[in-house]
Amino acid sequence: MKKLLALCAALLVALTVAACATDEQALRDSSSPLLSAREVKDIFVGNTVTSADGKVYFFDRSGVVVGKGAYGDKVKANWNITPEGQLCFSNWNSNFAPSACYKVFFDNVSQQRKLVDANGDVQYTVINILTGNPNNF
Repeated sequence: MKKLLALCAALLVALTVAACATDEQALRDSSSPLLSAREVKDIFVGNTVTSADGKVYFFDRSGVVVGKGAYGDKVKANWNITPEGQLCFSNWNSNFAPSACYKVFFDNVSQQRKLVDANGDVQYTVINILTGNPNNF
């Protein structure tokens, strides 16, 4: 009986730890690569991206990002890419968008780019990339 209780306790701990895994850990576990600064630049600089939640952003080469938020509102901020490849935003023209940096992964399962915050949570999924600024933001 003691062995059974010990086994149940170990199983409960294992399940609890597994439930706490972050999105980032799941991406790493599926061998999804963390993109380099060069790869992140190739995706974003001079291009328009659409996220899964309907946001559309144009990344101007000058370091300004402009676009349409989830509610159709025009948004603007500054952006840069760190030497480690993180995509960072600052000085948003809206109160709800904090300054933050995101790791960019290529998700091997969905074949999409995922932006992961400092907590390890996916905040944005890029579903489309267009060359240039076809929306004239």
